[in-house]
Amino acid sequence: MTETAPLRNENLLRRLRRMRVLVIHPDDPERQMFLAHLKRIGCQVESVWPAPDSLPDHVDVVLFVLTKISDRRSLSWMVNSAAIARIAIISFETPEILAEIERLNVHGVLTKPIRIFGILAVLTTALGIARHERRLTQRIRSLDDTLKARRKIEKAVAILSETRNISEEEAYRRLRDKSQNTKTSIADIADAIVASSDI
Repeated sequence: MTETAPLRNENLLRRLRRMRVLVIHPDDPERQMFLAHLKRIGCQVESVWPAPDSLPDHVDVVLFVLTKISDRRSLSWMVNSAAIARIAIISFETPEILAEIERLNVHGVLTKPIRIFGILAVLTTALGIARHERRLTQRIRSLDDTLKARRKIEKAVAILSETRNISEEEAYRRLRDKSQNTKTSIADIADAIVASSDI
């Protein structure tokens, strides 16, 4: 039991060192201290100010200053960026700022003035939440595809049953056999049957 804990810690640090971090923060001493700490952790860090119009392709984590509602336009690309972990840096907890945190689907929050203690914990937590979110999104997409395929198969079974004057069980068996014999997915065969019946 004790042997696996250090291994997990090593894996976590290795993952953090591979992270490509974009920091959106004004150029001031606080940003310099923040960037230096992220580099000490081993992250690959890049900083910009003001916020870019779109997300650079190579970014895994975005840490960004959220100060006022006018940031809504400059950070709008973040709403649809499911592939990144998002950490907001805030000075106040106004209703507008809290609404933006929710709208941008933020995974973690740091408060100003930024302190070294807590950065690693927020970074680790945000990455874990973002990774979990991506897995759930992929699973939902997979289930959605399965459901669509199932509907096509049911429709193809009904078409075969009606046109060949056979039971639905027999129609499904023929679909399955055709799939096995041709090494084609049953969903693709069902799709072809439905498409040909629509002509």
